[in-house]
Amino acid sequence: MSVGRAGAGGFGALFAWALYDLANTAFSLNVVSRYVPLLVVEDLGRRDLDVSVAYSGAMVLVAFAAPLLGALSDFSGRRIPFLAAATLLCVGATALMGLGRPAALVLGLFAIATFFYQSALVFYDALLANVSDESNRGRASGFGIALGYGGAIMSLYAVSPVAERWGKAAAFPATAAIFLVFALPCLVMVPDGPGGALWRRGLASATFARVAATLRRVPRMAGLGRFLIAHFLYTDAVNTVILFMAVYVTKVGAFTSAEVTRLLALSTIFAIAGAFGAGPLIDRIGAKRALYAALAGWAVGFAIALAAPGKGALWLVGPITGAALGATWAADRVLMFRLAPRAALGELYGVYGMVGRFAAITGPLVWGAVVYALEDTGALAYRAAIGALLVMLLAGAWVLRRVPAV
Repeated sequence: MSVGRAGAGGFGALFAWALYDLANTAFSLNVVSRYVPLLVVEDLGRRDLDVSVAYSGAMVLVAFAAPLLGALSDFSGRRIPFLAAATLLCVGATALMGLGRPAALVLGLFAIATFFYQSALVFYDALLANVSDESNRGRASGFGIALGYGGAIMSLYAVSPVAERWGKAAAFPATAAIFLVFALPCLVMVPDGPGGALWRRGLASATFARVAATLRRVPRMAGLGRFLIAHFLYTDAVNTVILFMAVYVTKVGAFTSAEVTRLLALSTIFAIAGAFGAGPLIDRIGAKRALYAALAGWAVGFAIALAAPGKGALWLVGPITGAALGATWAADRVLMFRLAPRAALGELYGVYGMVGRFAAITGPLVWGAVVYALEDTGALAYRAAIGALLVMLLAGAWVLRRVPAV
């Protein structure tokens, strides 16, 4: 894939930046989607709601922290030191999850790892400006997403034999090692801002004041407030499906562990295609229209999952939602970039992160509450949960219609 002129550090810097997408997608797939829900629900005898509470608790904290973290990086003009700290803390907590029990310890470490994983994205997304220019922003973003999902397949099959041999908990230190190895090039090779001080007297109060002022300005920024509301709604649905996909196909379609792995791999292959396809489309027709196409794919996938009579139909959901997933993240990231003033880019990516994290709080809690309320109905409870997410997704698409096409 040609990405044109790649920015200050050339293609090497862009490739190193994109490798971080590979690193954090390994965490998202193996920890969030694949092994934590199944370990907690099947092996440790806890409920979906327990996973939801741990995940949502971490998101509450990161939702409030994200704008402050972004503002701190704007004040210093640097992203890499903050990205490195968040990455190393996530990797450490993930490795410790390999202890495997008790459930409270696993869920606590999962919450810590999730907090730092999500915090790192504030700095990582803002680095898009350092490795691309306006002519190739969509292709650069799509390249990162595609490389991330390509690596996710590798990490899925690298970790699966470990989990099969030594149990689900063994997947966590293996994933931590993959995360660290593929994050290092970004931390070393991507150009950062001028070497300003990371902290100075009065910075905390100045940061709080700046974030408060920015939050007051967001509704007056052309389309940005509406976009963040839409982002909240469709991200709510998307992140919740990622978290509970393995449980859903196990409960509704009676998938075996090996079949879950194959379905996630198939979904990931189509996510690569979706991200690669979305990149040139974003640069040609705009990020908003490309995002609409991705949300349409999600709606179709949700509808099939809701009505699926058995295992066969659920095999279709993976490719459809996988392609939509890759396209969604490629387009969503660029649309936010184009709507945000450059002078407050890190800070506004923090606000964007805050909104996404609040979405990640409500979606899993809705899922957990629906399944808990209808737990005596078996698979019907999971179908009802998917139906609730479909409503959220369509509401997000409806709000997005009034966001400027950029």
